Amino acid sequence: MQNSVRKTVIPFVTNDFFCEIERIYNEDGKISDESLLALHAVFGPPLERALEMLEKECVTLLTTPNDTRQALQVSGGKGELYTLFPYINFCPCLAFAHQVAISQTHITCKHVLAARLSQIMGRTIRKEATPEEVARILCASAHADKGATYL
Repeated sequence: MQNSVRKTVIPFVTNDFFCEIERIYNEDGKISDESLLALHAVFGPPLERALEMLEKECVTLLTTPNDTRQALQVSGGKGELYTLFPYINFCPCLAFAHQVAISQTHITCKHVLAARLSQIMGRTIRKEATPEEVARILCASAHADKGATYL
């Protein structure tokens, strides 16, 4: 029972939480100390690493000219490039596989947090791409999986 509640309720609660953080950011032009404490209470250590990534401007939004297709690319600490979908809690990194999908000790990884916060704060590097380029990047990302299995 507890595991099924976690899988169904947590995504909605965290999405609502991010919407509230975005509302506050849009009103105040910053993420308040109270919001940072709340974010840390929910996401824990991955938040600290995500904030460090934000300072390095490591999130790129790839978008087609009419914004119908989008993907995010987040640069990892060792030069890795993780391709994510906007507003989707999934990352192909090992931390996501082990800490989120398998052991369920974290809600998400630093890459997803950095991507979501950069979107809220308008700190993504925007690059226009053709639909074919976006599709190629997404396919390459799907085939680059290092054999991790998600149940």
